[in-house]
Amino acid sequence: INPDGSKGACTACHFRHEFSAAQAREPEACSRCHLGPDHPQKEIYEESAHGIAYKAHKEKMNLDSSKWIVGEDYNSAPTCATCHMSRTKDLPVTHDVGDRIAWNLRAPVSFRIDEKAKKQGKQVKSWIERRKDMKSVCRSCHGNNIVDAHFEQLDTFVLTFNDKFLVPAKKLFVALLENGLRDKTKFNEKVEWDYFYLWHHEGRRARHGAAMFAPDYVHWEGVFEVAHRFYIEMVPEIEEAIAEARASGNTEGADKVEKLLNEILDSEMHRWFKGAKPPKAWRPSDSDNHGFNIMKARMKAEAEAAAPKTK
Repeated sequence: INPDGSKGACTACHFRHEFSAAQAREPEACSRCHLGPDHPQKEIYEESAHGIAYKAHKEKMNLDSSKWIVGEDYNSAPTCATCHMSRTKDLPVTHDVGDRIAWNLRAPVSFRIDEKAKKQGKQVKSWIERRKDMKSVCRSCHGNNIVDAHFEQLDTFVLTFNDKFLVPAKKLFVALLENGLRDKTKFNEKVEWDYFYLWHHEGRRARHGAAMFAPDYVHWEGVFEVAHRFYIEMVPEIEEAIAEARASGNTEGADKVEKLLNEILDSEMHRWFKGAKPPKAWRPSDSDNHGFNIMKARMKAEAEAAAPKTK
């Protein structure tokens, strides 16, 4: 238990012998765990403008300050600790690294960080309050327009990622099992590995890249790989499973999965794959089901529903 009551081991960040606050404030302290193909926060940070600025101006970071308040003791760049744990002019130190996070970006389909706890009847800090705190950190250096635009872009990206790839992929993955087109043994069929890579590796990279200003991880290391995995790996494997099921006499199961696959591939987001006309580029003037205005209205309604009710 940390001194502020949160769960954790102090020595995970404050290494033995020195027990240094300055050392724990450096991004390298987090990179012992947060790196690699499935959660490359270290690499994403290093690619981002924040990481580049930190490396260029580390000597200005005042890491040994006893209070270390962003915008007061330093303003060259944030580190991981700045955004997730350290003091600001308005917020105290926290050792709960999820205290300012609004999304769970680790799950197959991302969800608001308080969603599961609320369903269990638990009283927890709402995602909207966590988002307000994170925005407060950002505003130590940035204006409202930049801060609001970033989080609107992040939310739109996460919702689009969910709707376009992970929700349909999960439906197909479950349907294969329910209809006898794959067995219950885990990871003994290629489609299981591809589904895992889709969300656990490529999907996480894309979402974390969007959260932390790393365009290459959003696109080439993220969505590009996600799209390839979905269209070029999973879809043919599902089509092959359908053919094998039909040949073995499981016509009913094959028909159900084929119907679901066709519904997905004929939908607005995927119809291009079968040669149909794709939707327009997403502009504020779009009126398509997945247009920008629809996403924006959806996010606004979600925020209003989560906001504390006033009498």
